[in-house]
Amino acid sequence: MGLGKNKRPLDNDSMAFLFVLLLSWNVSAGEPDNFSARRDSRAVVANAEINKAINGVLDMNLQEFPAKFGCDRKKFLDFVQDDLDRNLPQVYKAVYVNAPVAGPRFAREVPYRAGRPYTDLYFSQSYKVNIKGQTFYIGLDKIDHFFAHGATYWDMVGQDPALPKDKVKKALEVGVLQEQATWGLQRPGVKSYADLSANYQGLYFWRDLFDGKPAIALCQNGRFVKNREFKIEDYFVPSMDETINCNSYADQEMYQAITTVTKKWGQKCPAVEGLCEEMKSKNGEFASLLLHPRCLGTGTSQVEKASAMTTKDVLDTAQAVMGGGANYLLFKLFGEKKGQGVR
Repeated sequence: MGLGKNKRPLDNDSMAFLFVLLLSWNVSAGEPDNFSARRDSRAVVANAEINKAINGVLDMNLQEFPAKFGCDRKKFLDFVQDDLDRNLPQVYKAVYVNAPVAGPRFAREVPYRAGRPYTDLYFSQSYKVNIKGQTFYIGLDKIDHFFAHGATYWDMVGQDPALPKDKVKKALEVGVLQEQATWGLQRPGVKSYADLSANYQGLYFWRDLFDGKPAIALCQNGRFVKNREFKIEDYFVPSMDETINCNSYADQEMYQAITTVTKKWGQKCPAVEGLCEEMKSKNGEFASLLLHPRCLGTGTSQVEKASAMTTKDVLDTAQAVMGGGANYLLFKLFGEKKGQGVR
């Protein structure tokens, strides 16, 4: 969100206030209508188009990264901020333009848009994917969560490729706090466990970028080059689908507005038998921080009370884990134009 040439920089207090003000609106990322997407008989699997869009953004960054910085990891991570690691990064737009949509294209097409999470402000399109023989649906918002929120988790674990369990757990706990507060139950009225799953899967992308086995990017002849293609098949999982890893809602009215329609369609959540057991096994000790009680088999209610935490409260908690400050998180989520900084 860089400053214009004639703009006076904000002081720390002003930046922190602006951060909270902007974040309170922008973090209310839309939730997809995966139920309607499941009824779209014309929907096609979008794996190839999503992969092409994401690899295009990665390739562009690898090609344009200034040679003078060589194989400086920190400089490269700073460089890709605008395209991969922001609230609604450029990669989000690349998928939006290129991938075929499943289900409603616009909020007005959602049959239960009277429910608050499906207003024009909060709606997100869906995509049909097939991973290891399993077909499920992800929202465009999950691309944002995968890259941008996954990068925040990566910072919370200290960019340690060993992914220490204690640090990973703290990052996941911050994600839960976000969904219980302004990011979820407070403002759009939805706690998306699928968002939490997408955040977590994104952590592995950032680990794999330089430290994967094999890494996505390697240093060769003094600069980073693509070592392997990014494939959603390596990262996306059924728990990123909101009809499998169910949502919770802030009130009964909202929940009823949705289920009144889905019951007519003969749909329920979880929509596919057996996948929750697989996700429980995959996530192990972290399952309770990533999966809805319906998916865990520990509860049936899809109504949860929002926490009383403010955006600042959540940020303070995140900063304590991350070791950064208000200005750091302002930069991480909204950034500055690429004409500044490492460019």
